[in-house]
Amino acid sequence: MNHRFLLRFFTNLAIVLLSFSCSGIVLWVIDEVLLWDILPDAWSLLVRALLIAGGIVTFVLVVMNVLLSLALTAEANASRAGLPDYAVSRRAKRRMRQSLVAGLVAIALIIGGLQITNHFRAQAAAEAARSEFSQAQTDLNTSMQAVLNLFTPPLLEAIDTNTLAEKGQLGNLSKLLSAIKASFPHSPNATLLVPAAQPPFKYARINSSSIRSSNDGKLQLSPELYTTFPSEQETQTIEQLFAGELPALTDPLAGQMINNTLPSTWGVLKRDGQVIAVVYLQSELLYDLVPYGASPAFHHEGPDSLLSN
Repeated sequence: MNHRFLLRFFTNLAIVLLSFSCSGIVLWVIDEVLLWDILPDAWSLLVRALLIAGGIVTFVLVVMNVLLSLALTAEANASRAGLPDYAVSRRAKRRMRQSLVAGLVAIALIIGGLQITNHFRAQAAAEAARSEFSQAQTDLNTSMQAVLNLFTPPLLEAIDTNTLAEKGQLGNLSKLLSAIKASFPHSPNATLLVPAAQPPFKYARINSSSIRSSNDGKLQLSPELYTTFPSEQETQTIEQLFAGELPALTDPLAGQMINNTLPSTWGVLKRDGQVIAVVYLQSELLYDLVPYGASPAFHHEGPDSLLSN
């Protein structure tokens, strides 16, 4: 192997790549940093890819130049010192090649084994997460019926007539919502959706943070108001619940009120045979089952029947 020829070749090649890289960096800075937008989107992506590839290749060439320079320096020092040329036998060369091949095979087998192990571990983790999700969902469906039965007739009357504050039931509702979170498995957050009292709003969303104390110590209700919901699927689901029908959710729905990508369940409150509110329970203890920014890993179809008090 001619080290001097390789050193010159790789040095020239690295200089050429660096020259092209400088031109590419200038274009990239003008297009991306100065925001002149002189390149079409496709060309911008191509320049970025070429810069990354050129940088990697240039780095490898520089490392090879350093190694070749060290090799030539060592040969020159050996010649000046009058050291004899070290002859490698064919047997040693054969063993070195065999060792190299064996090492590459061993590395490939180790990487492949680790990849297979990681695949099975990921499958086991996904199965455990799915089982945990299903168990939490089952527990919430079981808890919902007990939660609905906790709403007393005076509280139902105040919800139906939108007179929670006037009838002094805000305190009872606040205590009930806190008790639900503390008393049932997976610490579910309870939310009520009731018809809004003032137009043009259609729904009012009430949870524990909607009930606050004023400066004079009195409780005030500040519900979140909706005219409709961003998702047509969620709008239809809410309308079905208020009509006393069980919605069929076969697809993931991560809505403002209903979210079936997390352990959750829903039911309705009735008074005199009419639906007056939708009650929604959701557990956030398993929120890490759905990574942030990712598509929902699991989803459920809600309770098997329309739960009511």
